[in-house]
Amino acid sequence: MTDISRQLRLYLERSSQALSPQDVYTLLDNFVSDCNASEKPEDSICNLENELQVIRDTLDLSECAQIEDLLCVLRHLEPVLSSTSLISTWFDLALRPALREPRLSHKALTQAKDLVIVALEKPDNRHPEIQGEFRRRILDLYLLDASNEASPEDVLEWADLPAEQRDQRRIWKENLEDILVAFGMDQPEAFLMQVFHCFVSPSSRLQLIGLLNRYTTEPLFEQHASVLASHPLMCSILTSLLVDNSTTACTISLAMLTKLLPTFAVKDCSALKRLLPQLFAILARILCWPEGAPSTSTHSPLPEDTASDDEHSTVVGEYLGQATEVKRALDANSDLQWELLELSFDPKAESAPSPERFFTFLYFLFPCNLIAFLRDPVGYLAEKKVERPYAVDWEEALDQEQIKTKSELLLRQHTTHPQLIWRNAETEISGPEFFSQYETARIVAESLLLEVRHSHFTWQGSAVLEVASPTEINDVTAPPPLLLDTSDTGLGSMNSTPPMRTVKIPSKPRVSLQDMVNTSIALKSHLDVDIVDPTPIWPYALFPSEALPQSPGKPEPGSSVVQAITGLQREVLLLRNELNFESWLARENVRQIGRLFEQRIMSRNAEVERQNLHNKLRENRVQISGLQRKLKEHAEHSEMTKKQYADWNTELSRKLQDLREQKRNWVSETAALRLTEMELRAQFVAQGNLLCEAERRESQLRTSIKETEHRVVRLKGYEQRLEQHAAMQRLWDADVQKYKEQTETMKVLLSKYKKMELRLDAYEKTHSKMEEQARTSRRQIQTMEAKLKLIPNRTPTKTPRTSNATEFSRLREENGNLHGENVELKDEIEELKAMVELLRAQVRGHSGLLSEPSRSPVIGSAVLRP
Repeated sequence: MTDISRQLRLYLERSSQALSPQDVYTLLDNFVSDCNASEKPEDSICNLENELQVIRDTLDLSECAQIEDLLCVLRHLEPVLSSTSLISTWFDLALRPALREPRLSHKALTQAKDLVIVALEKPDNRHPEIQGEFRRRILDLYLLDASNEASPEDVLEWADLPAEQRDQRRIWKENLEDILVAFGMDQPEAFLMQVFHCFVSPSSRLQLIGLLNRYTTEPLFEQHASVLASHPLMCSILTSLLVDNSTTACTISLAMLTKLLPTFAVKDCSALKRLLPQLFAILARILCWPEGAPSTSTHSPLPEDTASDDEHSTVVGEYLGQATEVKRALDANSDLQWELLELSFDPKAESAPSPERFFTFLYFLFPCNLIAFLRDPVGYLAEKKVERPYAVDWEEALDQEQIKTKSELLLRQHTTHPQLIWRNAETEISGPEFFSQYETARIVAESLLLEVRHSHFTWQGSAVLEVASPTEINDVTAPPPLLLDTSDTGLGSMNSTPPMRTVKIPSKPRVSLQDMVNTSIALKSHLDVDIVDPTPIWPYALFPSEALPQSPGKPEPGSSVVQAITGLQREVLLLRNELNFESWLARENVRQIGRLFEQRIMSRNAEVERQNLHNKLRENRVQISGLQRKLKEHAEHSEMTKKQYADWNTELSRKLQDLREQKRNWVSETAALRLTEMELRAQFVAQGNLLCEAERRESQLRTSIKETEHRVVRLKGYEQRLEQHAAMQRLWDADVQKYKEQTETMKVLLSKYKKMELRLDAYEKTHSKMEEQARTSRRQIQTMEAKLKLIPNRTPTKTPRTSNATEFSRLREENGNLHGENVELKDEIEELKAMVELLRAQVRGHSGLLSEPSRSPVIGSAVLRP
């Protein structure tokens, strides 16, 4: 124990006398093995922990390297450390500071999170209550200690902090969220029960909804979907969607519930059927959601170019009967004992959640019951005996006319479901599901096919989609990239958002409403845009010091700073929720693409196998005829073999007599060899005596070797260190030379990229001029042809006809030349565009907003064709 403590102190203090990390870890592993083999290892473990705590108190935890070394030591000691020790001792001493440190390496953060997860999951029979309190504490830290994005006070406090503290809060919240999600994947029952107990508090409900949204998006969640389907937390989520007034929480919960529908349909369809009436009630509540009055703005109206873009949404709003007056929110039923979550942000920034995706999945899974509900919502809920969550009856809570109007528009956006013909509402619930053999990805893909915009894909057989390649399936869910106008009007530039322009007076910034509209439309239209500032910084220059409240915890409710931040924060939450949903949708579509592509490969393989079997049948027929011929020859040959067999028996009898004679000779030789063996044994005894003398001399030599061994080991250690230093110097020189070469290569590529852009612009201008000349020539040809048709049928003189024919042939030849030049210019422009895009991807390292870095080889020495 003393040796281990001394080596740990030297290693953690990074002394020059310390062993290498691998030797220290080997020492710890040996200690763990000894403790596991021992009957009472508690004393050794306790002594080592006490020594390690003393060493930790002497360390400088501001050094990230020492924190990482301490985490590595704890990770190797984890098999013998109890969860109580990790919770009571090491969480506050090492793990919690590590989870708040943004400068730690990814490996160290992973080790810290793994240790916290072990503390949450590893059973300790002596103190089980400590682990239960720690689970609740981790969730309380996520809800209370981490930054609450839905709280204006927390956002203002975060904005007033320096960059280092903001990074600490950000990494602290991310690590807590990762720990909770990992714990939920390992022990879903315990995780969901903790969330259920905290869900009753409205102040924490929005954060918990965001955590559950992240939890349900994980790929491994499908294994635990049945646990959530029958858990009381699911009822709380549905109750929140029915009675809470926060549109932000409702939007995120609705997106999460939309993702859960196909998962529940595959993993626990019976639970989904039990929840179906409540799901329809949620749909009715979303369709009847009160629309708030639009906020008045002092900005100038949009230009005429953007008026046509919003015309469709205005017509839809008028068709849905969206009134400008705010409707009264419904009170919750007192029997529920539910505390309502009111509007989380400024009411002017709130907007009703969209029911389109939720309606699409319900329509695919239960079309007959959905239609029956839309015909008579109140009657359907009364028939299913759904308990009303409001203080009034369903007739007063639901606006049936509004449900009818909005559902009509939603039904017009979808094609007719085939199950509407073969089933009704009763058989749909009692009979087997048509999607019982489906996977989640297939349900998602086929649900999207019900939308009218995707109806051009053929629905074959029992909703089985046959495609030619994965590229065609990708076109179903991924809209083609659009091009934005790069002029000052329209939607603006797709490369970057225009910067904010400020006037000379620093207290009154000017913000372009057109730029805000352009940015919002570009992001919501799935356009391929480039983000200029991936890591935004709080704009301190935008708000003067006197505009910010002195007390971050108590901002003025009516201040412009609070209103701006709440609106932006809500937009960030909704965009993050939309990104989360789209990522889940893309992942499920990729799984469906793989399944369909695999089916296509299997069908191809089956066809190839059938053809091979047919060819094999023909070969077998040929072989059968050959074998029959060979069989006849073999019968003739067998008769001849019988005769040869008799001769062969005679020969064997003669050989047997010879072998018996050889055996008698071997017996006499064996007796002679035994006599020789006795003589050799006598010689072995003599040699044994000589061997004992040699061993005695060898022991003397070993003693002398051990006396000088420590000197030899020290010399070898010095030689090894010299070799390591020399190798590190060679690697450093190679890296410096490689960095210089890559710098020169990047300069050459940037120069070529600028040249290619200039040439592309010149070619585009030349192409436009050539097209204008071609159009002028075509108009002249059409004019001359019209004049030729108007000439009367009389015998003209020879001279005019000859001149007209010459002019016509000249124009036709000129038109052909212009057309050929036009085609060549188009090909050259397309080639230049491809080369520019390739260079841009290589220089920037990525090709889009969310795409991964380019994996194409860098064209460092490639020769670019002009």
